Amino acid sequence: MNTLTVSLVTIMIPGVIMALIYDTYTQHKSWDSFRYVLMSVVFGIVTYLAMQAAVSLFQLIAGIGDTKSINWRLLSVWSIPNEEKIAINPLEILLGGLCAIPLGLIAVYLATKRTFHELLLRKGISNKYGDDNAFIRSVEIMHRNTGQCYVLLHENNMLIHGTVYLYNENEKTQELGLLNATVLSSETGTVLWTTGFIYLSKEYGKMVVFENYIEVPHDKESDAENNQNADL
Repeated sequence: MNTLTVSLVTIMIPGVIMALIYDTYTQHKSWDSFRYVLMSVVFGIVTYLAMQAAVSLFQLIAGIGDTKSINWRLLSVWSIPNEEKIAINPLEILLGGLCAIPLGLIAVYLATKRTFHELLLRKGISNKYGDDNAFIRSVEIMHRNTGQCYVLLHENNMLIHGTVYLYNENEKTQELGLLNATVLSSETGTVLWTTGFIYLSKEYGKMVVFENYIEVPHDKESDAENNQNADL
């Protein structure tokens, strides 16, 4: 590994820190190596831009009386494209690493609240909600509305009610963690047992999640069946 490579890796440290925070605390599709490097570079640029803005703002405030005499200071990282040898400023790297922590948390907050996605959807610029699919979004809506949901497991003849606490999805399974769960028979409605916490993991299509359970009166159920038979 030559000096240039070491210098580039060192300069990317703030971006790597920010990428690690974002990757750890947001729900998104797995990144491959190329995507991780790309996001580290992007987050690194964001970090250095924020630092440059802070330095320039400080200089502007300090020299507000005579702005023409201000000797604007640029971070050494911006000199990379014009030099064959990269001069690393350890203080800039250290401050960049520290700045990357709050910036990473802000990025996590914006991603969790889906600020940009919501804006693009409202403006009609995009119809894609992001990396999350309908399962994650549906559970999040239930968690935000009442915090509770019902889970129907066809294969086990179970209907489970509880408070949404954990939820996740990977390439093969959908997972839910419910607090204060009540497990009922989906056929009779009989309570089988209750528990403080239950973990559920099923393959795609094996778990139906819904928010409200409203039992249909038998007379209305009979009317619906009669109408269906009449249509046939």
